[in-house]
Amino acid sequence: MKKSQILKYLKVIEEELTDAYNVTSDTSENSDTLYYIDNARDLINELEDNINGKFDNKPVSEQDEFVEGGEYNGMAADGLPLNFPYGDGEGRLKGHN
Repeated sequence: MKKSQILKYLKVIEEELTDAYNVTSDTSENSDTLYYIDNARDLINELEDNINGKFDNKPVSEQDEFVEGGEYNGMAADGLPLNFPYGDGEGRLKGHN
């Protein structure tokens, strides 16, 4: 798959998420849903930026994705742990960061 095709798919996914966000009513019951939809759109935008090389000139830091030996350290770009290391989808909510 070519880079341009991936970017087209990401744009379609982002548009679908925007539609989902816009048709979801803004009530207290749906606040989590709206948050996760918005978060997914932000992640897609970040991925698009990475594919387009926006961060290619960023200096390497200790909190980069991979540690010595090529093992994934489970840290997001903001330095906080990703959800998946905890196996239950609630990693950041449990205070393990």
